[in-house]
Amino acid sequence: MLTETVASLQPDPGAVIIDATLGDGGHAEAWLRAGGRVIGVDRDAEAISRARRRLSSWIDKIDFYHLPFSRLSECTTSPCHAILFDLGTSCLQLEDADRGFSYLSDGPLDMRMDQMHGKPACLLLREMNQPALAQALADFGDVQQPNRVARAILRAGPPETTGELVQAVESCFHPRKRLKGLSTVFQAIRIMVNNELQELELGLKTGLEMLHVEGRIAILTYHSGEERYVRSWIRRESGRCICPPGLPVCGCGAQKSMIPIAMGLRPSTEEVSQNVRSRSARLWVGEKVHG
Repeated sequence: MLTETVASLQPDPGAVIIDATLGDGGHAEAWLRAGGRVIGVDRDAEAISRARRRLSSWIDKIDFYHLPFSRLSECTTSPCHAILFDLGTSCLQLEDADRGFSYLSDGPLDMRMDQMHGKPACLLLREMNQPALAQALADFGDVQQPNRVARAILRAGPPETTGELVQAVESCFHPRKRLKGLSTVFQAIRIMVNNELQELELGLKTGLEMLHVEGRIAILTYHSGEERYVRSWIRRESGRCICPPGLPVCGCGAQKSMIPIAMGLRPSTEEVSQNVRSRSARLWVGEKVHG
């Protein structure tokens, strides 16, 4: 959704844009071509290296930072005009068997976005008990029969490679739902390993604070867990009460700090036909209304 994302953020010439998930630099390149200045941030050191090579022609217009969302404020002390969070994993991460993100190829069960910090999935799983793992599978992947899947994972050793993880859990799913089931399991473990939802919470809070008034924040989500969180966050920041029905007094403290511009915009049919992985993408955009 490159075209929709760039258009929604309205990057004027000279605008400072934070690309909080730089990846291979596709969005950043579009903004640089439009005359903007980019602060490129990514927690994946390999992504930073690839983006440096791709964007070498604009090296005087972009700064690179190897940081997670939770440390976003370290990249600049000046307000920016726009900020993008492109969540999930990149194609290059998924296609690298040594990173351990995909069930389609065998490799070390790592799954860390930042391989310099944190524990790989194989070590984290070794330290977990069944109830905790089942809860993570349910919360982060909407995994069906999470207790059964958690039991299968832990009985397997737990697994040291992606292939061993596939072998441990694939019998938990009906053959026609095998790929979907594997996808949800890998997603849940990846989110757990990288503490993604907590990082997102801190990143969105910090990002909104770093924006100029009338600056825009965009988030690209790829699964239901991200969608639920981002939808709720935009509604709350738009001043809409998100308390459970029936409470006599609002307890969420909702105050209006932004207005929604796009709520779950889907990719075009043409884009999906050219890139089937884009079918799950949803674009969310808000505009800051006061400091």
